[in-house]
Amino acid sequence: MTQRDDWREMGGLDALDAAIPSATPAASWWHPLRTRAALGLAPVVAPAVVFVPIGLVLGPSVTNVLTPAALASLDAVVGVALAVLGVFVGLALHLRAAREWRLFAAAGVEAAVTILTVGGAFLVLLETWGMPLSLPGALVALALGICASASSASSAASGEAGSTTHALAVRIADFDDVLPIVVSGLIVVMFGAGTPIPPWAAVGWLLRTALLGAGVAVAGWLLFERAHSRAERNVFIAGTVALLGGTASYVGVSPLLAGLVAGLLWVWLPGHADRVVREDLQRVQHPLIVVLLLVAGASCEFSREAVWLSLPLVLFRLTGKLVGGWLATRLQGVVTPSELGMHLIAPGLLGIALALHLAQVVRTATMAPVLTAVVVATLASEALALVLRPSPEVEA
Repeated sequence: MTQRDDWREMGGLDALDAAIPSATPAASWWHPLRTRAALGLAPVVAPAVVFVPIGLVLGPSVTNVLTPAALASLDAVVGVALAVLGVFVGLALHLRAAREWRLFAAAGVEAAVTILTVGGAFLVLLETWGMPLSLPGALVALALGICASASSASSAASGEAGSTTHALAVRIADFDDVLPIVVSGLIVVMFGAGTPIPPWAAVGWLLRTALLGAGVAVAGWLLFERAHSRAERNVFIAGTVALLGGTASYVGVSPLLAGLVAGLLWVWLPGHADRVVREDLQRVQHPLIVVLLLVAGASCEFSREAVWLSLPLVLFRLTGKLVGGWLATRLQGVVTPSELGMHLIAPGLLGIALALHLAQVVRTATMAPVLTAVVVATLASEALALVLRPSPEVEA
């Protein structure tokens, strides 16, 4: 039986791994901890479970090593990290076969059902707690629903040996990252400016976000496709991604959505833009993801409201994923509801990334408890996924 050893790195193998011996069977105990952080990223060894608590200890709530001023100065880095995450999602979203489109539709149904289930349940719960169904309450419920809808693939990646149904379930779990990114982009432009704007105007800003991502992607493609050396190409790609994140943050739109559009365009453009971008960004995704998780942990502010939101969020998310997974299986007849449901429990890091971005952009008093609740619920859901993890068949 052959085993891959890309568990050593967050994001997979790189050039330095050639000198590292292959993994031994004794290292297989890591595999239950390995999940995809998001669509397009290689399996990682539980990054949220490791780095978010470290960020919490370093943050203002505990040791204050990362002071509020330091966290504010890292906003630009977080914007670039979000853009990189969006680019990886876009690069992996190449729907070429009819079966891929069916899986994508099933994942969209599952994510939409989770958003509605979690958001609707929190609307009822917040009203029960005495919070009227006003705009702040609806925003909290919707934000929690968006962050809860993202899933990561299970401990065995789709590229590893396993059953066909297992691979399809993993693919659906990957594809449900797309809808939360789009809906969060809508929330960012509606409420990020301080004064809420109507939905029809927000749709126009979504189109501007797509145009921004496409414009930067084309400009970068014209540069790095004609680079004279590898070092020059690396500089052009890094500059393009930094421009994506920085411009989107400055304009007040979603770097995740702009990065997703850019990644999609690089897949469609002539040449090997998608391959070279993926190869180069894999070198920087590790530190960027770590910074994002550290900032998320340090930004947590534990309060009574955060605790009250955390526990129901785990339950509502699990319910939404099971119901959404059951409905998703109606669109394709291969994966069973029980098998798909097990693959949807692990949340990955996209929910934390979405919550952190919403907390940075929508600066209201209610968003700090939302970020803390999402972080706590993510860690709890990752632990729950270890208990309820699927057991795929591995070929010898």
